[in-house]
Amino acid sequence: MKIDFKDGNYIIYLNKYNVINMDFSNTKVLENDLKTLLLRLKKYYKIDIQGYYNITIYIDDYYGAILKIEEDDDYYDCFDDTVALRLKKIKSSFLYEIDDISYVYNFIDKVKININKDKIYIELLNCLENKDYLKLLEVSNIIYDK
Repeated sequence: MKIDFKDGNYIIYLNKYNVINMDFSNTKVLENDLKTLLLRLKKYYKIDIQGYYNITIYIDDYYGAILKIEEDDDYYDCFDDTVALRLKKIKSSFLYEIDDISYVYNFIDKVKININKDKIYIELLNCLENKDYLKLLEVSNIIYDK
């Protein structure tokens, strides 16, 4: 799990091992799983999330999921220690922005390569071996909200 804070929002990267037991098709169960995750953030990372939040969940078959957590400013802070969630699920294929095409030579047959304005984007077509996938994650920026 990786956590970023961008533009006033929390971005939580959950790889496929973090979401192995999450049921994205059952909203009620997913909401409980996310509340448990928020409690874990509070306990281990001292991130205290209270109030009403919009959570957009970007789901990718190869990576796992990325959560964009936005506080709803229209919600009045009436309840202490209460978290209310509005969920939006988006199924997509993440892109991986890389600087050097040589990073993908070992698995060139498992990716689609797009070049746009001097930027190289990789889309996975098949699962990669763990070592190749970890290398890709190390050298790339994940594009999930295209």
